[in-house]
Amino acid sequence: MSTSDRQVEGVTVEIFGEQYRIGGDPKQVQQVAEYVDKKMEEVAGSQKGRMPKAQVAMLAAMEITAELFRVMSERKAFTDRAHDSIERLTQLVEDRGRITNEAIADADARLQERIAERQEVVVPERVQERQQVTSPTTT
Repeated sequence: MSTSDRQVEGVTVEIFGEQYRIGGDPKQVQQVAEYVDKKMEEVAGSQKGRMPKAQVAMLAAMEITAELFRVMSERKAFTDRAHDSIERLTQLVEDRGRITNEAIADADARLQERIAERQEVVVPERVQERQQVTSPTTT
């Protein structure tokens, strides 16, 4: 039997003493039905007198919706914190890259200065050596 066949047939669940045939993924439908049943039992148990099933269902739906809103709010706060962290990390990486590039440029400039200084020292020495070799010696 394929998944689509099972979804068309549905799954029979019991919620607050009543049986319902509900289509969908059987495992998920069963989990949801058990949760709704538990909430309805909690609502009915918290009330001292007998309450109509429709009122129990409405109060259970209110509690479930309040839970959903709380989780959605927590998720949004978590997502906002994650985005803030990503932005801070991105800024740190960019700053690090800029600092690294500046350090490389500074090091390169110092290296170029040192090369230029050494060339100034080496060139005059070679000139003097050549002059000594080519100049006539006096006796």
